[in-house]
Amino acid sequence: MTEKMWTDDELDQAIADQPAGPAFSAAARERALARMLAAEAPRPGRKRWLVAAAAVTLVVGALVAVPPLWSDDSGPAASAAETLRRAAAATTAHTAPSEGQYRYVATHSWDVGSATTRTGKPLSALIHTLVEVWVPADRTGEWLERRSTLGSRWLVGSDELVAAEGDGGLFAGNPPVQERRGPCGDYPDVNEELGGDPDWGKPCTERAGSWYRPNPRFLTSLPTAPQALYDRLWADARNDAANALSHAATVLAAPDASPELRSALYQALQHLPDLRVTEETANLDGKAGTALGLARADAREDIIIDPATGRYIGTRWVLLRSGTGAWEGLEPGTEVSSSAVDFAVVDRAGDAPK
Repeated sequence: MTEKMWTDDELDQAIADQPAGPAFSAAARERALARMLAAEAPRPGRKRWLVAAAAVTLVVGALVAVPPLWSDDSGPAASAAETLRRAAAATTAHTAPSEGQYRYVATHSWDVGSATTRTGKPLSALIHTLVEVWVPADRTGEWLERRSTLGSRWLVGSDELVAAEGDGGLFAGNPPVQERRGPCGDYPDVNEELGGDPDWGKPCTERAGSWYRPNPRFLTSLPTAPQALYDRLWADARNDAANALSHAATVLAAPDASPELRSALYQALQHLPDLRVTEETANLDGKAGTALGLARADAREDIIIDPATGRYIGTRWVLLRSGTGAWEGLEPGTEVSSSAVDFAVVDRAGDAPK
């Protein structure tokens, strides 16, 4: 797993929040990012990662409220509703693996890491990571996960500055490729004490799953009537629109979600307060779609979907105000985190789709 270092207090809290499982959960990712919004600047020579690279998506808990960034008219909300209606009508099924085959899930993530040089100058780089997971048709079988660090680019800083003053450990501990295997996605390095997941230790077929870990059993427990699904989503998100959007994103990113469920979820999201079209043509991992988002604290969370095909492309976080602390030097509009997901079916673990 790619090593990303936070401050000691942030790391302690992130570990306490983290449910047991094969990767950072959506909930832990969001909690970490929300905490970073108010983080102080890192000390010279210390690096800080705003989110776990190559995690799946995103906060349960109080966040600082910000004024709406859109006009009060119904235009943006109406556009969001129309986008969701089109996506719901166009949604089709993902190809399912046959016996002996594997579901291939590829998640490209771009996450900002920050540090300071020996003299205290801020550094921020966007790191690109690919996580590939091969899930057997029989989920109780052995899963394979491969994590690859693909590259980086400077947002604040330069190679010349690092050569002169060091990178504060920003790029330390990032092996190019790492693999791990385990039945039902239980990898050997998972610590059951990390979060008290109620599914820990249960047989694979008996795990209830959750919005943050949407396994087939959880997905089939969700209603497919749009109003009933919205009521369930809203209640489980504790009447918080941003949490509800994050819940929805993890289900939309689940390869086992049926077309009926994804269509119903798009219809349910039409009722979500303050959801707006934030970009008519948004590009993520080379794919174009419409971005719909909600503001929280100093950043906005967007989900990106292709309304013409009903395809969920991914999610991103966009800075709304000039960066401070760990985001010092970043301008409004900077994407500080994003992830794009894709699916395929292959015959062998380790094979990439053609």
